[in-house]
Amino acid sequence: GAAGVLISAPTGVACSVCPGGITYGSPVNPLSGAKVLPGETDFALPGSLPFVLSRAYSSYRTRTPAPSGLFGPGWKMPADIRLQLRERKLILNDSGGRSIHFDPLSPGGTAFSRSESFWLARCGV
Repeated sequence: GAAGVLISAPTGVACSVCPGGITYGSPVNPLSGAKVLPGETDFALPGSLPFVLSRAYSSYRTRTPAPSGLFGPGWKMPADIRLQLRERKLILNDSGGRSIHFDPLSPGGTAFSRSESFWLARCGV
């Protein structure tokens, strides 16, 4: 089979209490000191399957090792999701700024994240 990774809805543990996951403030979050801008819609096409391009900003994401999104440091959009291999760990960065850690997967291996209720599967032989 082709090499790849499949993610669906646990050894993985999300850092859901990390300040990078905070997406509210007025405009500064009092817990993290991060400036937070609520989601903005840049582009929308109506239809039976609408296409919407939106984004949100948190200055906390500019001070952490979180990957930079399509719009630059601090900006995230719903489609921003990354899988990184770091120091013998797989780290899934979701669009909310959270990091979900997994042990490395062998080809054909799977792992379930109890905290997030989804599977991570590595394709291939």
